[in-house]
Amino acid sequence: MKSNSHIIRTETPPTRRGSILVIVLVVVALLSLGAYTFSEMMMIEAQATGMYGRQVQTRAMADSGVELVSALLGDSLDPRDIGLYHDPDQFRAVTVIDGGNPALSGRFSVVAPIEADPNYRQIRFGLIDESARINLNAILSMELDTTDFELDTVTDDGTEDLDLPMELAQREVLMGLPGMTEEIADCILDWLDDDDDVRELGAELDYYDGLGVPYSPRNGPIASLDELLKVKGVDSWLLYGEDANRNGLLDPNEDDGDARPPDDDADGILTLGWNSLLTTTAREINLRADGEERLNVNQGLLTELYDALVEEFDEDTAKFVVAYRMYGSTDDPETGDWPVPEPEDPVTKGELNLARGYRREIRSVYELVGITVTADEEGENGGETYTYESPWAGDPGSMESYLPDLMDVLSVSDDPYIDGRINVNQARREVLLGVPGMTEELVDEILAARAVDSKTGEPSPELQEQRATSGWLVTEGLIELETMRLLDPFLTARGAVFRMQVIGHFDAGGPFTRLEAVIDASGELPKVTFARDLTQLGKGYSYQVLIPD
Repeated sequence: MKSNSHIIRTETPPTRRGSILVIVLVVVALLSLGAYTFSEMMMIEAQATGMYGRQVQTRAMADSGVELVSALLGDSLDPRDIGLYHDPDQFRAVTVIDGGNPALSGRFSVVAPIEADPNYRQIRFGLIDESARINLNAILSMELDTTDFELDTVTDDGTEDLDLPMELAQREVLMGLPGMTEEIADCILDWLDDDDDVRELGAELDYYDGLGVPYSPRNGPIASLDELLKVKGVDSWLLYGEDANRNGLLDPNEDDGDARPPDDDADGILTLGWNSLLTTTAREINLRADGEERLNVNQGLLTELYDALVEEFDEDTAKFVVAYRMYGSTDDPETGDWPVPEPEDPVTKGELNLARGYRREIRSVYELVGITVTADEEGENGGETYTYESPWAGDPGSMESYLPDLMDVLSVSDDPYIDGRINVNQARREVLLGVPGMTEELVDEILAARAVDSKTGEPSPELQEQRATSGWLVTEGLIELETMRLLDPFLTARGAVFRMQVIGHFDAGGPFTRLEAVIDASGELPKVTFARDLTQLGKGYSYQVLIPD
Protein backbone atom coordinates (compact mmCIF):
# COMPACT_ATOMS: atom_id res chain seq x y z
CA MET A 1 0.00 0.00 0.00
CA LYS A 2 1.50 3.16 -1.08
CA SER A 3 1.41 6.24 0.97
CA ASN A 4 1.61 9.68 -0.39
CA SER A 5 4.22 11.78 1.34
CA HIS A 6 4.51 15.43 0.92
CA ILE A 7 7.99 17.03 0.73
CA ILE A 8 7.93 20.54 1.92
CA ARG A 9 10.74 22.70 0.48
CA THR A 10 11.58 26.10 1.81
CA GLU A 11 13.71 28.62 -0.17
CA THR A 12 15.93 31.04 1.72
CA PRO A 13 16.05 34.48 0.09
CA PRO A 14 19.62 35.43 -1.15
CA THR A 15 21.70 37.64 1.16
CA ARG A 16 22.88 40.99 -0.08
CA ARG A 17 26.71 41.06 -0.36
CA GLY A 18 28.80 44.38 0.14
CA SER A 19 32.20 42.98 -0.89
CA ILE A 20 32.02 44.45 -4.36
CA LEU A 21 31.38 47.88 -2.93
CA VAL A 22 34.31 47.49 -0.56
CA ILE A 23 36.51 46.42 -3.41
CA VAL A 24 35.41 49.37 -5.46
CA LEU A 25 36.11 51.73 -2.59
CA VAL A 26 39.57 50.25 -2.09
CA VAL A 27 40.33 50.50 -5.77
CA VAL A 28 39.17 54.11 -5.84
CA ALA A 29 41.27 54.88 -2.77
CA LEU A 30 44.30 53.22 -4.30
CA LEU A 31 43.82 55.07 -7.56
CA SER A 32 43.45 58.35 -5.66
CA LEU A 33 46.55 57.61 -3.63
CA GLY A 34 48.42 56.67 -6.75
CA ALA A 35 47.27 59.83 -8.48
CA TYR A 36 48.26 61.87 -5.44
CA THR A 37 51.63 60.14 -5.22
CA PHE A 38 52.17 60.62 -8.92
CA SER A 39 51.19 64.28 -8.67
CA GLU A 40 53.46 64.80 -5.68
CA MET A 41 56.29 63.01 -7.46
CA MET A 42 55.77 65.17 -10.51
CA MET A 43 55.82 68.28 -8.34
CA ILE A 44 59.02 67.12 -6.67
CA GLU A 45 60.52 66.31 -10.04
CA ALA A 46 59.46 69.71 -11.32
CA GLN A 47 61.02 71.37 -8.29
CA ALA A 48 64.17 69.29 -8.67
CA THR A 49 64.33 70.15 -12.35
CA GLY A 50 63.87 73.80 -11.52
CA MET A 51 66.53 73.61 -8.80
CA TYR A 52 68.87 71.79 -11.14
CA GLY A 53 68.30 74.46 -13.74
CA ARG A 54 69.07 77.17 -11.20
CA GLN A 55 72.18 75.24 -10.12
CA VAL A 56 73.29 75.10 -13.74
CA GLN A 57 72.69 78.84 -13.95
CA THR A 58 74.88 79.54 -10.90
CA ARG A 59 77.64 77.42 -12.44
CA ALA A 60 77.36 79.45 -15.63
CA MET A 61 77.53 82.65 -13.55
CA ALA A 62 80.71 81.46 -11.84
CA ASP A 63 82.19 80.47 -15.21
CA SER A 64 81.36 83.97 -16.43
CA GLY A 65 83.53 85.35 -13.62
CA VAL A 66 86.45 83.19 -14.71
CA GLU A 67 86.03 84.37 -18.30
CA LEU A 68 85.89 88.02 -17.21
CA VAL A 69 89.15 87.65 -15.27
CA SER A 70 90.80 85.95 -18.26
CA ALA A 71 89.80 88.85 -20.48
CA LEU A 72 91.13 91.42 -18.01
CA LEU A 73 94.45 89.62 -17.66
CA GLY A 74 94.77 89.55 -21.42
CA ASP A 75 94.58 93.35 -21.52
CA SER A 76 97.37 94.36 -19.13
CA LEU A 77 99.65 93.13 -16.36
CA ASP A 78 101.12 96.51 -15.53
CA PRO A 79 101.73 96.57 -11.74
CA ARG A 80 100.53 100.17 -11.76
CA ASP A 81 97.08 98.87 -12.70
CA ILE A 82 95.80 98.24 -9.18
CA GLY A 83 92.34 97.02 -10.13
CA LEU A 84 93.23 93.34 -10.02
CA TYR A 85 93.87 93.38 -6.28
CA HIS A 86 90.69 95.03 -5.05
CA ASP A 87 87.98 96.51 -7.25
CA PRO A 88 84.41 96.12 -5.91
CA ASP A 89 82.93 97.82 -8.95
CA GLN A 90 84.47 95.20 -11.21
CA PHE A 91 84.37 92.06 -9.10
CA ARG A 92 81.54 92.38 -6.58
CA ALA A 93 78.02 91.14 -7.36
CA VAL A 94 78.39 91.49 -11.12
CA THR A 95 74.93 91.11 -12.68
CA VAL A 96 74.60 88.21 -15.11
CA ILE A 97 70.82 87.69 -15.05
CA ASP A 98 68.47 90.60 -14.37
CA GLY A 99 65.30 88.74 -13.40
CA GLY A 100 63.35 91.65 -11.98
CA ASN A 101 63.20 90.20 -8.46
CA PRO A 102 65.83 88.86 -6.04
CA ALA A 103 64.94 85.20 -6.53
CA LEU A 104 65.56 85.44 -10.28
CA SER A 105 68.46 87.91 -10.38
CA GLY A 106 71.84 86.16 -10.72
CA ARG A 107 75.36 87.49 -10.09
CA PHE A 108 78.96 86.45 -9.57
CA SER A 109 81.58 87.78 -7.16
CA VAL A 110 85.36 87.29 -7.19
CA VAL A 111 86.42 87.10 -3.56
CA ALA A 112 89.70 86.84 -1.64
CA PRO A 113 90.73 87.26 2.00
CA ILE A 114 92.69 90.34 3.05
CA GLU A 115 96.11 88.86 3.80
CA ALA A 116 97.02 91.73 6.13
CA ASP A 117 93.96 91.21 8.37
CA PRO A 118 95.31 89.72 11.62
CA ASN A 119 91.83 88.56 12.65
CA TYR A 120 91.12 86.64 9.42
CA ARG A 121 87.66 88.20 9.15
CA GLN A 122 87.69 90.64 6.23
CA ILE A 123 87.62 90.09 2.50
CA ARG A 124 88.33 91.99 -0.67
CA PHE A 125 87.03 91.66 -4.20
CA GLY A 126 89.91 90.74 -6.46
CA LEU A 127 92.55 88.16 -7.31
CA ILE A 128 95.21 86.32 -5.33
CA ASP A 129 98.64 86.69 -6.89
CA GLU A 130 100.35 83.29 -6.91
CA SER A 131 103.61 85.19 -6.45
CA ALA A 132 102.43 85.89 -2.92
CA ARG A 133 103.24 82.23 -2.21
CA ILE A 134 106.46 80.22 -2.20
CA ASN A 135 106.92 78.46 -5.52
CA LEU A 136 108.17 74.99 -4.59
CA ASN A 137 109.36 74.31 -8.12
CA ALA A 138 111.58 77.41 -8.11
CA ILE A 139 113.48 76.87 -4.85
CA LEU A 140 116.12 74.62 -6.38
CA SER A 141 117.01 77.22 -9.04
CA MET A 142 117.34 80.18 -6.66
CA GLU A 143 120.74 81.86 -6.47
CA LEU A 144 121.02 81.74 -2.69
CA ASP A 145 123.74 83.18 -0.48
CA THR A 146 125.44 80.34 1.39
CA THR A 147 127.76 82.50 3.49
CA ASP A 148 125.86 81.85 6.72
CA PHE A 149 126.15 78.09 6.21
CA GLU A 150 129.84 77.75 5.33
CA LEU A 151 130.74 76.57 8.86
CA ASP A 152 128.39 73.59 8.49
CA THR A 153 130.10 71.95 5.54
CA VAL A 154 132.04 69.44 7.66
CA THR A 155 130.00 66.28 8.27
CA ASP A 156 130.11 63.93 11.25
CA ASP A 157 132.72 61.69 9.67
CA GLY A 158 135.09 64.64 9.15
CA THR A 159 134.63 64.97 5.38
CA GLU A 160 133.54 68.16 3.69
CA ASP A 161 130.15 68.20 1.97
CA LEU A 162 130.38 70.90 -0.69
CA ASP A 163 126.65 70.70 -1.45
CA LEU A 164 125.55 71.11 2.16
CA PRO A 165 125.66 74.95 2.35
CA MET A 166 123.30 75.28 -0.61
CA GLU A 167 121.04 72.53 0.76
CA LEU A 168 120.83 74.34 4.09
CA ALA A 169 120.04 77.63 2.36
CA GLN A 170 117.27 75.95 0.34
CA ARG A 171 115.88 74.39 3.51
CA GLU A 172 115.72 77.81 5.16
CA VAL A 173 113.25 79.05 2.51
CA LEU A 174 110.63 76.65 3.89
CA MET A 175 111.28 77.03 7.61
CA GLY A 176 108.80 79.89 8.11
CA LEU A 177 105.82 77.64 7.28
CA PRO A 178 103.68 76.58 10.28
CA GLY A 179 104.58 73.11 11.50
CA MET A 180 107.62 72.86 9.24
CA THR A 181 110.63 70.94 10.57
CA GLU A 182 114.11 70.60 9.15
CA GLU A 183 113.46 66.94 8.42
CA ILE A 184 110.23 67.59 6.49
CA ALA A 185 111.84 70.45 4.56
CA ASP A 186 114.69 68.18 3.46
CA CYS A 187 112.21 65.45 2.50
CA ILE A 188 110.23 67.89 0.33
CA LEU A 189 113.39 69.11 -1.39
CA ASP A 190 114.57 65.52 -1.91
CA TRP A 191 111.19 64.81 -3.52
CA LEU A 192 111.76 67.72 -5.94
CA ASP A 193 115.45 67.50 -6.82
CA ASP A 194 116.55 65.43 -9.80
CA ASP A 195 118.93 63.06 -7.99
CA ASP A 196 118.72 60.18 -5.55
CA ASP A 197 121.23 61.67 -3.11
CA VAL A 198 119.70 61.90 0.36
CA ARG A 199 119.97 65.30 2.03
CA GLU A 200 121.11 65.63 5.62
CA LEU A 201 117.64 64.84 7.07
CA GLY A 202 115.78 63.88 3.90
CA ALA A 203 114.41 60.76 2.23
CA GLU A 204 114.86 59.35 -1.25
CA LEU A 205 114.00 56.20 -3.20
CA ASP A 206 115.25 53.75 -0.56
CA TYR A 207 112.71 55.05 1.99
CA TYR A 208 109.69 55.11 -0.32
CA ASP A 209 110.60 51.74 -1.83
CA GLY A 210 110.29 50.20 1.63
CA LEU A 211 106.69 51.32 2.19
CA GLY A 212 103.78 48.91 2.04
CA VAL A 213 102.66 50.44 -1.25
CA PRO A 214 106.01 51.54 -2.71
CA TYR A 215 106.34 54.51 -5.02
CA SER A 216 109.15 56.72 -6.25
CA PRO A 217 109.82 60.39 -5.46
CA ARG A 218 108.98 62.81 -8.22
CA ASN A 219 112.58 64.01 -8.75
CA GLY A 220 111.22 66.95 -10.70
CA PRO A 221 108.61 69.72 -10.64
CA ILE A 222 105.21 68.86 -9.20
CA ALA A 223 101.90 69.97 -10.71
CA SER A 224 99.72 69.86 -7.60
CA LEU A 225 100.32 70.54 -3.93
CA ASP A 226 98.22 67.49 -3.07
CA GLU A 227 101.23 65.43 -4.15
CA LEU A 228 103.00 66.57 -0.98
CA LEU A 229 100.84 64.08 0.94
CA LYS A 230 103.13 61.39 -0.47
CA VAL A 231 106.21 63.02 1.08
CA LYS A 232 107.59 61.59 4.29
CA GLY A 233 106.30 63.54 7.31
CA VAL A 234 103.57 65.52 5.49
CA ASP A 235 99.96 64.96 6.57
CA SER A 236 96.59 66.55 5.78
CA TRP A 237 96.72 68.84 8.82
CA LEU A 238 99.97 70.43 7.65
CA LEU A 239 98.67 70.78 4.11
CA TYR A 240 95.15 72.11 4.83
CA GLY A 241 95.22 73.44 8.41
CA GLU A 242 92.05 74.65 10.17
CA ASP A 243 90.49 76.31 7.13
CA ALA A 244 88.00 73.53 6.41
CA ASN A 245 85.96 75.43 3.81
CA ARG A 246 88.98 77.02 2.10
CA ASN A 247 87.71 80.60 2.32
CA GLY A 248 90.73 82.06 4.14
CA LEU A 249 88.55 83.33 7.01
CA LEU A 250 88.25 82.24 10.63
CA ASP A 251 84.71 80.86 10.77
CA PRO A 252 82.98 80.03 14.11
CA ASN A 253 83.33 76.27 13.65
CA GLU A 254 87.06 76.73 13.02
CA ASP A 255 87.55 78.36 16.44
CA ASP A 256 85.52 76.18 18.83
CA GLY A 257 87.89 73.37 19.71
CA ASP A 258 86.30 69.94 19.33
CA ALA A 259 82.68 71.16 19.45
CA ARG A 260 82.20 71.03 15.66
CA PRO A 261 84.37 69.81 12.81
CA PRO A 262 87.12 70.54 12.00
CA ASP A 263 89.29 70.03 15.06
CA ASP A 264 91.00 73.28 15.99
CA ASP A 265 92.86 74.83 18.89
CA ALA A 266 90.29 77.59 19.60
CA ASP A 267 93.04 80.19 19.93
CA GLY A 268 91.33 82.89 17.87
CA ILE A 269 93.89 82.54 15.07
CA LEU A 270 93.34 80.71 11.81
CA THR A 271 96.08 78.15 11.35
CA LEU A 272 96.55 78.13 7.61
CA GLY A 273 97.63 75.02 5.79
CA TRP A 274 100.53 75.02 3.37
CA ASN A 275 98.06 75.03 0.47
CA SER A 276 97.48 78.73 1.29
CA LEU A 277 101.20 79.51 1.46
CA LEU A 278 102.73 77.40 -1.31
CA THR A 279 102.27 77.17 -5.06
CA THR A 280 103.73 75.37 -8.04
CA THR A 281 103.13 77.99 -10.73
CA ALA A 282 104.20 81.50 -9.62
CA ARG A 283 106.07 83.43 -12.31
CA GLU A 284 106.43 86.86 -13.93
CA ILE A 285 106.73 87.96 -17.51
CA ASN A 286 110.08 89.54 -18.28
CA LEU A 287 108.52 92.14 -20.59
CA ARG A 288 107.51 95.76 -20.38
CA ALA A 289 103.95 96.69 -19.60
CA ASP A 290 103.30 97.31 -23.29
CA GLY A 291 104.55 93.83 -24.21
CA GLU A 292 107.91 94.96 -25.64
CA GLU A 293 111.18 93.35 -24.58
CA ARG A 294 113.07 94.86 -21.70
CA LEU A 295 116.64 96.01 -22.08
CA ASN A 296 118.94 93.37 -20.63
CA VAL A 297 121.83 95.17 -18.92
CA ASN A 298 123.75 91.88 -18.74
CA GLN A 299 123.91 91.17 -22.46
CA GLY A 300 127.28 89.89 -23.60
CA LEU A 301 128.30 92.41 -26.26
CA LEU A 302 129.05 95.75 -24.64
CA THR A 303 128.82 97.52 -27.99
CA GLU A 304 125.21 96.39 -28.44
CA LEU A 305 124.42 97.28 -24.84
CA TYR A 306 125.92 100.73 -25.29
CA ASP A 307 123.93 101.43 -28.45
CA ALA A 308 120.69 100.16 -26.88
CA LEU A 309 121.17 102.40 -23.84
CA VAL A 310 121.84 105.42 -26.02
CA GLU A 311 118.63 104.75 -27.92
CA GLU A 312 116.59 104.17 -24.77
CA PHE A 313 118.12 106.92 -22.61
CA ASP A 314 121.16 108.98 -23.66
CA GLU A 315 124.92 108.71 -24.07
CA ASP A 316 125.75 109.59 -20.46
CA THR A 317 123.54 106.75 -19.22
CA ALA A 318 125.16 104.36 -21.69
CA LYS A 319 128.67 105.32 -20.50
CA PHE A 320 127.69 104.85 -16.87
CA VAL A 321 126.09 101.42 -17.22
CA VAL A 322 128.85 100.02 -19.45
CA ALA A 323 131.55 101.45 -17.19
CA TYR A 324 129.91 99.73 -14.24
CA ARG A 325 129.98 96.41 -16.12
CA MET A 326 133.69 96.97 -16.76
CA TYR A 327 134.94 98.55 -13.51
CA GLY A 328 132.29 98.24 -10.78
CA SER A 329 131.37 101.07 -8.45
CA THR A 330 133.77 103.24 -6.50
CA ASP A 331 132.66 101.62 -3.24
CA ASP A 332 132.75 98.09 -4.64
CA PRO A 333 135.20 97.93 -7.55
CA GLU A 334 135.65 94.79 -9.60
CA THR A 335 139.17 93.35 -9.26
CA GLY A 336 138.99 90.39 -11.64
CA ASP A 337 141.13 90.04 -14.74
CA TRP A 338 140.07 91.44 -18.10
CA PRO A 339 138.71 88.89 -20.59
CA VAL A 340 140.81 90.62 -23.27
CA PRO A 341 143.74 92.41 -21.52
CA GLU A 342 145.16 94.15 -24.61
CA PRO A 343 142.72 93.98 -27.52
CA GLU A 344 144.39 94.34 -30.90
CA ASP A 345 141.43 96.22 -32.34
CA PRO A 346 140.03 98.72 -29.82
CA VAL A 347 136.31 99.48 -29.96
CA THR A 348 135.88 102.86 -28.33
CA LYS A 349 132.53 104.27 -27.24
CA GLY A 350 132.89 107.57 -25.49
CA GLU A 351 136.11 107.14 -23.55
CA LEU A 352 135.70 103.38 -22.99
CA ASN A 353 137.46 100.63 -24.91
CA LEU A 354 134.63 98.08 -25.02
CA ALA A 355 136.81 95.47 -26.72
CA ARG A 356 138.32 94.61 -23.32
CA GLY A 357 134.99 93.04 -22.29
CA TYR A 358 133.17 93.15 -18.97
CA ARG A 359 134.21 91.93 -15.54
CA ARG A 360 130.86 92.14 -13.74
CA GLU A 361 127.30 91.03 -14.20
CA ILE A 362 124.49 92.95 -12.58
CA ARG A 363 122.40 90.97 -10.11
CA SER A 364 119.87 93.73 -9.41
CA VAL A 365 118.91 96.94 -11.20
CA TYR A 366 119.25 98.64 -7.81
CA GLU A 367 123.03 98.21 -8.15
CA LEU A 368 122.90 101.06 -10.69
CA VAL A 369 121.16 103.47 -8.32
CA GLY A 370 123.04 106.18 -6.43
CA ILE A 371 126.61 105.08 -7.19
CA THR A 372 129.77 106.45 -8.81
CA VAL A 373 131.98 104.57 -11.27
CA THR A 374 135.67 105.30 -11.83
CA ALA A 375 137.22 104.02 -15.07
CA ASP A 376 140.94 103.84 -15.81
CA GLU A 377 141.33 104.02 -19.58
CA GLU A 378 144.13 104.67 -22.01
CA GLY A 379 143.62 108.13 -23.49
CA GLU A 380 145.51 110.22 -25.97
CA ASN A 381 147.93 111.30 -23.26
CA GLY A 382 148.39 107.88 -21.68
CA GLY A 383 146.39 106.55 -18.75
CA GLU A 384 143.39 108.66 -17.80
CA THR A 385 140.70 108.32 -15.15
CA TYR A 386 137.06 109.02 -15.88
CA THR A 387 134.26 109.35 -13.35
CA TYR A 388 130.61 108.59 -14.10
CA GLU A 389 127.71 109.44 -11.80
CA SER A 390 124.56 107.37 -11.81
CA PRO A 391 121.68 109.13 -13.61
CA TRP A 392 119.39 107.60 -10.98
CA ALA A 393 119.76 109.34 -7.63
CA GLY A 394 119.67 107.23 -4.50
CA ASP A 395 117.53 109.51 -2.33
CA PRO A 396 114.03 108.15 -1.59
CA GLY A 397 112.23 111.18 -3.02
CA SER A 398 113.86 110.83 -6.43
CA MET A 399 113.51 107.05 -6.48
CA GLU A 400 109.76 107.23 -5.95
CA SER A 401 109.34 109.21 -9.16
CA TYR A 402 111.48 107.15 -11.55
CA LEU A 403 111.47 103.58 -10.15
CA PRO A 404 108.27 102.31 -11.86
CA ASP A 405 109.54 103.35 -15.30
CA LEU A 406 113.10 102.15 -14.64
CA MET A 407 111.96 98.71 -13.49
CA ASP A 408 109.66 98.47 -16.48
CA VAL A 409 112.48 99.16 -18.95
CA LEU A 410 115.54 97.37 -17.53
CA SER A 411 116.15 93.73 -16.70
CA VAL A 412 119.14 91.66 -15.61
CA SER A 413 118.17 88.71 -17.81
CA ASP A 414 116.79 87.98 -21.25
CA ASP A 415 114.82 84.95 -20.02
CA PRO A 416 111.16 85.27 -21.01
CA TYR A 417 110.01 84.48 -17.47
CA ILE A 418 111.16 85.06 -13.90
CA ASP A 419 110.07 82.25 -11.59
CA GLY A 420 109.57 82.28 -7.86
CA ARG A 421 109.94 85.90 -6.73
CA ILE A 422 107.66 86.86 -3.82
CA ASN A 423 105.03 89.60 -4.08
CA VAL A 424 105.94 91.79 -1.13
CA ASN A 425 102.57 93.56 -1.30
CA GLN A 426 100.47 90.44 -0.68
CA ALA A 427 102.61 87.69 0.85
CA ARG A 428 101.72 86.54 4.34
CA ARG A 429 104.18 86.58 7.22
CA GLU A 430 105.05 82.88 6.90
CA VAL A 431 106.01 83.39 3.24
CA LEU A 432 108.05 86.56 3.81
CA LEU A 433 110.09 84.78 6.46
CA GLY A 434 111.33 82.45 3.72
CA VAL A 435 112.77 85.27 1.58
CA PRO A 436 116.59 84.98 1.77
CA GLY A 437 118.01 87.87 3.77
CA MET A 438 114.65 88.86 5.27
CA THR A 439 114.62 89.40 9.05
CA GLU A 440 111.66 88.99 11.39
CA GLU A 441 111.85 92.68 12.30
CA LEU A 442 111.61 93.69 8.64
CA VAL A 443 108.71 91.28 8.05
CA ASP A 444 106.79 92.84 10.93
CA GLU A 445 107.46 96.33 9.56
CA ILE A 446 106.26 95.31 6.09
CA LEU A 447 103.03 93.86 7.48
CA ALA A 448 102.44 96.97 9.60
CA ALA A 449 102.92 99.18 6.54
CA ARG A 450 100.59 97.19 4.28
CA ALA A 451 98.32 99.31 2.09
CA VAL A 452 95.15 98.65 4.09
CA ASP A 453 92.78 101.25 5.53
CA SER A 454 92.97 100.96 9.32
CA LYS A 455 89.23 101.68 9.74
CA THR A 456 87.58 99.65 7.01
CA GLY A 457 90.23 96.99 6.55
CA GLU A 458 90.03 97.46 2.79
CA PRO A 459 93.08 98.12 0.60
CA SER A 460 93.97 101.76 0.07
CA PRO A 461 94.08 102.61 -3.66
CA GLU A 462 96.42 105.54 -3.07
CA LEU A 463 99.02 103.44 -1.27
CA GLN A 464 98.66 100.60 -3.76
CA GLU A 465 99.49 102.94 -6.61
CA GLN A 466 102.64 104.13 -4.83
CA ARG A 467 103.78 100.53 -4.38
CA ALA A 468 103.88 99.45 -8.01
CA THR A 469 107.42 98.15 -7.39
CA SER A 470 109.05 96.55 -4.38
CA GLY A 471 111.22 99.67 -4.18
CA TRP A 472 108.71 101.20 -1.75
CA LEU A 473 110.63 99.38 0.97
CA VAL A 474 113.42 101.91 0.31
CA THR A 475 111.39 105.00 -0.54
CA GLU A 476 109.33 104.62 2.65
CA GLY A 477 112.40 104.05 4.80
CA LEU A 478 111.93 100.43 5.80
CA ILE A 479 115.36 99.37 4.50
CA GLU A 480 118.53 100.89 3.10
CA LEU A 481 119.38 100.82 -0.59
CA GLU A 482 122.21 98.36 0.03
CA THR A 483 119.78 95.88 1.61
CA MET A 484 117.39 96.30 -1.30
CA ARG A 485 120.14 95.23 -3.70
CA LEU A 486 120.37 91.93 -1.82
CA LEU A 487 116.62 91.37 -1.53
CA ASP A 488 115.59 92.44 -5.03
CA PRO A 489 116.32 89.10 -6.77
CA PHE A 490 113.68 87.53 -4.53
CA LEU A 491 110.98 90.25 -4.47
CA THR A 492 108.41 91.61 -6.89
CA ALA A 493 105.22 93.69 -6.85
CA ARG A 494 103.09 91.51 -9.15
CA GLY A 495 103.29 88.17 -10.88
CA ALA A 496 101.53 86.83 -13.97
CA VAL A 497 99.66 83.87 -12.46
CA PHE A 498 96.54 84.47 -10.39
CA ARG A 499 94.23 82.39 -8.20
CA MET A 500 90.61 83.29 -7.57
CA GLN A 501 87.45 82.11 -5.88
CA VAL A 502 84.29 82.91 -7.85
CA ILE A 503 80.81 82.54 -6.36
CA GLY A 504 77.81 82.36 -8.68
CA HIS A 505 74.60 83.10 -6.78
CA PHE A 506 71.11 84.60 -6.84
CA ASP A 507 70.16 87.67 -4.83
CA ALA A 508 67.92 85.65 -2.53
CA GLY A 509 67.74 81.94 -1.80
CA GLY A 510 68.40 79.22 -4.24
CA PRO A 511 71.59 77.30 -4.95
CA PHE A 512 75.09 78.65 -5.51
CA THR A 513 78.37 77.57 -7.07
CA ARG A 514 81.84 78.29 -5.67
CA LEU A 515 84.80 77.72 -7.95
CA GLU A 516 88.54 78.00 -7.38
CA ALA A 517 90.62 78.57 -10.48
CA VAL A 518 94.17 79.50 -11.45
CA ILE A 519 94.83 81.55 -14.59
CA ASP A 520 98.30 81.77 -16.12
CA ALA A 521 98.66 85.05 -18.02
CA SER A 522 102.34 84.63 -18.82
CA GLY A 523 101.69 83.36 -22.34
CA GLU A 524 100.27 85.06 -25.39
CA LEU A 525 96.75 84.38 -24.14
CA PRO A 526 95.67 83.74 -20.53
CA LYS A 527 94.70 80.13 -19.87
CA VAL A 528 93.02 78.34 -16.99
CA THR A 529 95.57 75.86 -15.65
CA PHE A 530 93.58 74.65 -12.65
CA ALA A 531 89.90 74.57 -11.69
CA ARG A 532 88.11 72.97 -8.76
CA ASP A 533 84.47 73.05 -7.60
CA LEU A 534 84.29 73.98 -3.90
CA THR A 535 80.49 74.09 -3.72
CA GLN A 536 80.34 71.07 -1.40
CA LEU A 537 82.37 73.06 1.17
CA GLY A 538 79.69 75.76 1.41
CA LYS A 539 79.29 79.25 0.04
CA GLY A 540 82.08 80.52 2.29
CA TYR A 541 80.84 84.11 2.26
CA SER A 542 77.49 85.52 3.38
CA TYR A 543 74.98 87.25 1.11
CA GLN A 544 75.39 90.38 3.23
CA VAL A 545 79.04 90.51 2.23
CA LEU A 546 78.58 89.55 -1.41
CA ILE A 547 75.62 91.77 -2.34
CA PRO A 548 75.73 95.56 -1.93
CA ASP A 549 72.96 97.15 0.10
